[in-house]
Amino acid sequence: MVILLLLRLGATETWVGIVASLQYITLPAMILGYYTVPKRGVTGTAGLFWALRSCSAAFMIVAPWSLKLDGNLSLWFMFLGSLGFMTGRAAGLMAFTGIITELTTAQDRGELISNSSKIAQFGSILMTIVMAVFLGASAPVYRYQILLAFGMVCGLVAASAIWRVPEAGIFHNTPPFKLWQELKWSLATRGRQWFMAMMIGIPVTQGLTYAFGILIAKQGYGLTDQKVMLLFLVATVGGIIASYTYSVFLDRVGSRPLLVITGFIDLGGVFLVILLPVEYNAFLIAILFFVNGYVSIALHAAMQHYFISISHRQNQLAQGIVTRALGGISAGLALSLGGWMLEEIKLSGPMAADPLRHFRWFYCGLVILLIARTVIFFKISPLKSQGIRNSLSALFSPWDWRAIHAVKRALTVQREDEESRALQALMQSGSRIYQADLERYLNSPSIFIRQKAMNALVRAQPSEELIAILQKDLQVNQFTTAHLAAYWLGHWKVTAAVPLLCNALGSDDFMLSGAAIHALVELDERSTLSMVEKRFLESKNPYELIEGARALSLWGNQQYYKVLLGKYLLDIPPQAKDELSLSVARLLGLYDSFYSDLGLWHREASQLLSEWQERFAHRDSAGLIDAVRSGKPHRELFAESLNHQSGRFQTWFYEDTQSFFRKLPPQLHQETAFLMAFLLLSDFGLYIYFD
Repeated sequence: MVILLLLRLGATETWVGIVASLQYITLPAMILGYYTVPKRGVTGTAGLFWALRSCSAAFMIVAPWSLKLDGNLSLWFMFLGSLGFMTGRAAGLMAFTGIITELTTAQDRGELISNSSKIAQFGSILMTIVMAVFLGASAPVYRYQILLAFGMVCGLVAASAIWRVPEAGIFHNTPPFKLWQELKWSLATRGRQWFMAMMIGIPVTQGLTYAFGILIAKQGYGLTDQKVMLLFLVATVGGIIASYTYSVFLDRVGSRPLLVITGFIDLGGVFLVILLPVEYNAFLIAILFFVNGYVSIALHAAMQHYFISISHRQNQLAQGIVTRALGGISAGLALSLGGWMLEEIKLSGPMAADPLRHFRWFYCGLVILLIARTVIFFKISPLKSQGIRNSLSALFSPWDWRAIHAVKRALTVQREDEESRALQALMQSGSRIYQADLERYLNSPSIFIRQKAMNALVRAQPSEELIAILQKDLQVNQFTTAHLAAYWLGHWKVTAAVPLLCNALGSDDFMLSGAAIHALVELDERSTLSMVEKRFLESKNPYELIEGARALSLWGNQQYYKVLLGKYLLDIPPQAKDELSLSVARLLGLYDSFYSDLGLWHREASQLLSEWQERFAHRDSAGLIDAVRSGKPHRELFAESLNHQSGRFQTWFYEDTQSFFRKLPPQLHQETAFLMAFLLLSDFGLYIYFD
């Protein structure tokens, strides 16, 4: 509204740039707040300067009345009012950083920053609508004065509310401000040098893109003040969406990836200005203002979050003065220079054909600045942020949005059913930004919550914290979730867990011992072969037998053929015998062929047997195939076939198979018959060798 009033009072682009620059060039005034904090605290300081800020609006209220005396005098009143307003804002802003630090932790800081921004943006929407209706298409100047007076009263009420916010007083003992010391801190390392470049680059570029958007609407397209206010409404909506988005993801994703993503969005807005048509297009202009509003709030929130995360609490206020002051001075100079440049470009040639010509050239220069700023975003320290890809996935995935809301509700309500829903949402999410939440649920007292958390680890990356939790779970949660912990330790190749997995081999929890065998295989710990063999020989549990057979088939040699066959004599489920058969085939080097045939046997047995008749027609196979087809195969038929083909097989294979047949009952189980038929008929049987 201040810029609109300036234009009504006859301000040029240079004047607009100068007044707009005051938002930044006054930031060194934060030192006033710094020296006030020890006496009044952060809330008292913020309230005081917010009140002084509001009272400065009186200069702008009286500015139109001076227009009759001297046109420039009214502009100087606007300048003085803006100067006082922005000086009070700067001094109070420093204290607001301290308030945020006092009221938050590292886990919820981003949420408070973004939520406060959301409230401010909703208030801005309401006031923008009121102003648009109140101003109309062509409002008299006194209506601007009324709105400014109303804003002054609201500011004083807000200051009174700030004074009532409780504080712990951690900033009362603020050390003396030492400019050189804080500058040294800011420039001490390469990482902080990039950080300082960011703190300068953001206000410079944002000041230029946001401030001159109004001039595009007014000078480029000649829009009424009412339409400009409606565009401000669109910008505010963009700011609300940014606030909501960043309140959800800032603490989880981290500052840097959101800075990078927002930087590219900002680049899109600048290119849009360059490509705007001469004819007014409401949709494109609305997009421009939406992007400006979104980027302005998003960059401010991410920058503030990053600053609080990187700075030391003890010196945070002083460091904030240095970083913001340098950024503010740079942005103020850039805005003043930018306003002058716009005016000079405008005067350099005819404007009738393209009233946006000077904006197009100016924004072409901005493209270079924004590219340089994006490079800076990539250079700053990542701290504990996620990768760009994960962040993009989170921002644009409806599953991730659902997950974050489910987690927030679970943390608030703290009920098992809510935690279960949260974990279900996490499992459906496509990103890995919720690992900290998984760590929380892995320590749940409920076995069902821990189970779901274990299953959700498919989205996680191994970390020291997660590995430590899983190792503890492996030791203390037998008969519940220890077997799942063993699985993930093996899957992630955690060699440090080998001693724990070896201990788990002797557990009475067969799910744990079986999972421990599986994990040792994943780790390829062949030194544990004898321990695995011992557990396999002693066990009658199907799950242990399946995992043990797999281990022996992968690590073993011909001696384990007899060992594996021996478990067929146990009364175990058919599915378990199928798994044993797969291990036998793997041990003999026939896995792929047998796996294919076993799958077809389960799906279409008659088709497989027909294929066998064709495949093994050159061999006396009819009897074995008919025996498998009958469902009542007899042991003697298989023994005779083995003896008939004894010359095809190595001695150990013939003898071990013959010994196995002697121990079998007269009528074979279907699973046993199928495996033996395959081995006796296979064209590869002659080539069963071991190194």
